[in-house]
Amino acid sequence: MSNTNPQDYINQFNENAQKMFQPWSKLNQAFLRNAEMMTDFSLNTIKTYSEMSLDNLRQVAKIDSPESAKEFSSKQAEMLNNISQKMLADAQKLTELGNCMQDEIMQVMGDVYEETSEHMQTTMQQTAEQATKNAQDYAANMNKVAEQVAEKASEAVKSATQATTAATNASASTASNDKTTAKKP
Repeated sequence: MSNTNPQDYINQFNENAQKMFQPWSKLNQAFLRNAEMMTDFSLNTIKTYSEMSLDNLRQVAKIDSPESAKEFSSKQAEMLNNISQKMLADAQKLTELGNCMQDEIMQVMGDVYEETSEHMQTTMQQTAEQATKNAQDYAANMNKVAEQVAEKASEAVKSATQATTAATNASASTASNDKTTAKKP
């Protein structure tokens, strides 16, 4: 039988578990990277729009005459144009981030599938090889046991034959002696 140490099985299990979870870890890291980029984008966008609104409120707070109201009013068209351009640029950036995220996730998913498939094939092959080796070891051990049993049986037959021969010879000798003794009067 196999002389495999139980620690070897534990080490093999740990190694297989690590290989099994490694692709999923890559996928989680990809999700995290993209979540961080989206969060940074969102926070920067909120900050920018908040600053624009606060700047607009500051200008409103400075209105103290009809002339400053007219000046504020004339700047509103420019501010709205800046906001619409910013929103358009942000929408484009958001689309790019989404596309990059999709591409990265699809790449990682492909890697996960490939690694998982390869790992399963490798594990199945290793398991089949180990099963074959165990079967060969078992058969070899059974052959040794059968040979030992055959030797013991042969020795037992030989001993029994010798004992039978000795008993037969002894019986024949005793019978011969009895005949000789019976003929002597």
